[in-house]
Amino acid sequence: MKPFSGIGAACALAMLATPLWADEIVVGDLHPITGPANFYGLPESRAIQLAVEEINAAGGLSVGGESHTFRIQTEDTQANPTVGVSALKKLVSSDVRFVIGPLSSGVGPALFPIIDRSDAITQIIDGTIAEGVTNGRNIFRNQATVSQYDVSVVALFKAKGYGSVTMMTDRFHAGFVGTQPALAASLKELGAEIAGEEGYKLGDTDFSATLTRVASRNPDVLLIRGYPAEGALITKQARQLGFEGQVVWEMVSPPSTVLKNISSAEMEGVYNCIPATTEDYIALGNEKAIALEEAYRARFNEPAGELSVLSYDAVHILKAAIEKAGSLENAAVNAALAELTVEEVPQLISDYVPGEGGQLFDDKGQVTLRSAVSVWQGEGWHPATDVIR
Repeated sequence: MKPFSGIGAACALAMLATPLWADEIVVGDLHPITGPANFYGLPESRAIQLAVEEINAAGGLSVGGESHTFRIQTEDTQANPTVGVSALKKLVSSDVRFVIGPLSSGVGPALFPIIDRSDAITQIIDGTIAEGVTNGRNIFRNQATVSQYDVSVVALFKAKGYGSVTMMTDRFHAGFVGTQPALAASLKELGAEIAGEEGYKLGDTDFSATLTRVASRNPDVLLIRGYPAEGALITKQARQLGFEGQVVWEMVSPPSTVLKNISSAEMEGVYNCIPATTEDYIALGNEKAIALEEAYRARFNEPAGELSVLSYDAVHILKAAIEKAGSLENAAVNAALAELTVEEVPQLISDYVPGEGGQLFDDKGQVTLRSAVSVWQGEGWHPATDVIR
């Protein structure tokens, strides 16, 4: 029998299975439900909903001998820093003390100083990959950093021996922009020439001028760092302008979003350098990921988003920390998160590398996700096990 094979039924029976006398713990859900990044944020929000319903249906949480259930309060950040700050303030005004999110690398840094100085908020980040947004005190992250994404890029270059690369980076993606010098230095150490560094921004559609320059340099690799709508258009236009080298992406890229802007045939052979996503875990036969996918499709009639496993994990991480603390006080929960081990959260789907004592988080509140590289074959991404096993 597959783990969580009853997740769909559990969610459907949540109201019946939960004791009526259980006290509610409100969890703030901070994701872009609308706007240009909602193809990431809406599935994350829905995965939080599924995890909460599963937990509540199984009896909720036991905190110091008392039963509790989770309730979600969702606020839409629209992947906009200003809107994100307003969304957080709404949660705070509602006395919400546990927050999951945000997604955007613009929103994360905007929220950091507010949460960092608060004794009444515990945050688990399941989306943004920006550096410097955790503190290991009351802000934790179960998503990778940009630097961990870059490890996968370096692994690909080492495996394939590419001699030159032109980078195209979303100039408003703070995470990618911030690590570009270090990534370029790492690739140079492998013997790769940096043939060019170009920029674009979210929402751009015409890349012909930039790609004409790229094609004239004839690099072995065109490395695209940003979001998939632009990544697909850049890839398509690069081929149209005669670029014949290897295209490499560094971005979370749901196939449904990719294929709105490019055909499967044009994507064939493109590499993507990020830690494993929902789709990768499913392809690898991870039974927990498969069960989540089945529950998601049954509820929403769509495939689960590529980051959904992280959001699902985040809810179970919070549950484990609250139960470990035996308290709803933020200080006690924060201390429990800092000491929480991977083994103490058996529901985890993602492949976290335990710390020296088995801890899930390091002293800065950051997890390590195992590096991975995928390749586009047919209608979607598949693990490139010839690069990273």
